Amino acid sequence: MRGLWFDGRSSRASGASFRRDGDRLRLRADDGREDAWPLRDVVPSPRLGNTPRILRCEGRGQLECDDAPELAQWFPVPPSRLEAGVDWLERRRPAIIASALAVVLMTAAFVRFGVPWIALRVAAHMPAAVERQLSDQVVAVLQHAHLRPSRLPAERQRRLQSAFAALVRGEPRATQMRLQLVDAPAIGPNAFTLPDGRIYLTDQLAALAKSDDELMAVLAHEAGHHVHRHAIRQGVESSSVFLAAGMMFGDVSGSSLAVSIPAVLLGNGFSRGHEEEADRYAFDLLRRRGESPTAFAQILRRLSARQPGESASGIAGYLSTHPPSEERIEAAERAGRAPPSRGP
Repeated sequence: MRGLWFDGRSSRASGASFRRDGDRLRLRADDGREDAWPLRDVVPSPRLGNTPRILRCEGRGQLECDDAPELAQWFPVPPSRLEAGVDWLERRRPAIIASALAVVLMTAAFVRFGVPWIALRVAAHMPAAVERQLSDQVVAVLQHAHLRPSRLPAERQRRLQSAFAALVRGEPRATQMRLQLVDAPAIGPNAFTLPDGRIYLTDQLAALAKSDDELMAVLAHEAGHHVHRHAIRQGVESSSVFLAAGMMFGDVSGSSLAVSIPAVLLGNGFSRGHEEEADRYAFDLLRRRGESPTAFAQILRRLSARQPGESASGIAGYLSTHPPSEERIEAAERAGRAPPSRGP
């Protein structure tokens, strides 16, 4: 039989002939080199479709050759149902197509359901120190070119801080929420939440609002993002490709997560599902505080009219990719027409 002989000392392959001679496999390379491998030391690769077979002999190299009936006679091995099943699949095109389709469907199901499930549990157990570190990285980038101290009058800043503290008092994770008022002409009318609970509101959004009630409605929405840990969840979900690549190439130290989440938070907004979940939280919170969610609809509509064709929700998340849709505005108006509820 013929094959390619790798002697284990260099990457160069040599054409070679080989045959069985009693309890040995005798090889003769085209360049005249010869060797004899004890059959008991030769390990053949499993038979798989039409792929070449590999005969390995520890310390002596390996031989690559086409499959042939003689190999089954020379190296009898106990039957393996798994190997037999894989070999059967590899030789049948319909089975290959069905298997490829199954892989695609399983991958899509994992991305659609598995990744969000994993992100939810990762976010729930994320240490506060890690959330703070990730947030610091985002702020460091934004402060360099975008964020400056607020120019709002000191009295209005105190009023907004006091109103926000009253709005979220007693809510889950409220002790972590801190309102940051900033002047950000490059960002424009905007509010966004970071993983550690810092909630930013720009002077430009304050100028766009007709009342503090509208700003509190926006901040109720941002509080919803923090309560439901959307920043970390979105980062993990969007970073899943980076994480998978890191694991594939041996980076399982967690550095992929630390590097990719800040980039995701800067480059992407929240998903539609996260926005809707934060909306529902905001409507419920406002109604429990005796306020109308209609204020949220009013500022969403005004922002949408001011920035046609631009990202949604400047108001709903930094650089969000989802515009303030009519559905969200209508949902806020419906919530505003419902009787106000009283709660803690």
